[in-house]
Amino acid sequence: MSEDARTSVRPMKMSQLSAASGLTVSTIKFYISQGLLPRPEKTKPNVAYYDDGFLKRLQVIKKMRDEGLSVKSIKSILDRYPFEKIADWEAFKRTAREKDARELEEEERLATLSGEERRTDAILDAAFQVFSAKGYNNATVDDIARQAGVSKGTCYQYFSGKEEIFVACMDRTMDKLIADANAAVEDTYDVVARMGIKGLTFISKFKDVQFMFIGLYSEIVGGNERLRKKSADLFHRIATFLAEDIDVGIEQKVFRKMDSITVAYALIGIATSIGNRDLTEDDFDVPGFLLKLTEFMQFGLMGDPSRAWGQKG
Repeated sequence: MSEDARTSVRPMKMSQLSAASGLTVSTIKFYISQGLLPRPEKTKPNVAYYDDGFLKRLQVIKKMRDEGLSVKSIKSILDRYPFEKIADWEAFKRTAREKDARELEEEERLATLSGEERRTDAILDAAFQVFSAKGYNNATVDDIARQAGVSKGTCYQYFSGKEEIFVACMDRTMDKLIADANAAVEDTYDVVARMGIKGLTFISKFKDVQFMFIGLYSEIVGGNERLRKKSADLFHRIATFLAEDIDVGIEQKVFRKMDSITVAYALIGIATSIGNRDLTEDDFDVPGFLLKLTEFMQFGLMGDPSRAWGQKG
């Protein structure tokens, strides 16, 4: 029966709803428990009826699940965009695909992904949560599969094992951090201000970055060459990203000539320390601290401002 032909469906009991939707009773009850569907009104303590709107919403959910969206992703989308029928979801996807990637809300980004990309995304979302909670050493593929709501076998369809999942998580976290920082400085041209904004972005995402280091160093010390190289690569990526503005500052004579990569690594260390303080100190003033840091970046340890970077003396 087509979607349009169901516009006058009479209220159904759960068994009838199951037959009409092609979903098991337990699956429908699970979706209700997860907040994807409203709880039905009961005419009697053990008797509930489901109307046409409920069925159509269930069909939307089924369609989204068939496309590889996780239950968590579906809920985040439907909480903001309560589609009443499949056509609404299809229109939403078309509109999202026409937008520039930088303009997409998270729900729209999910809509633009292929089914395979969504399943990979769901596994990595779950892996991030598991690694953040347990650390690399204690996490297992079973934990990740359970968190993602998929089978262990599904995880192995996309990744060879825990280490590959972890590496993919590290890459995605760094990609997002750099993308967020780039977006934050898009309309800022003063190099010192750009570096400050990038620093704030890093600190605001510090908890996301921290998961990468929970248990990672013990793996490196233990001889895991792949994770050692990956860690070095990630540090170099963020250092190169910061060094771009330092190089511009040198060209503009805002900064004196120096090795920009070395300074960038020093700034990573400073930002990490700020992130740690922000995590552990309730009243830590991040913006105020960054203002003092900016002054230090401009004048260093010189007592005479006339000898600041970019000044002759």
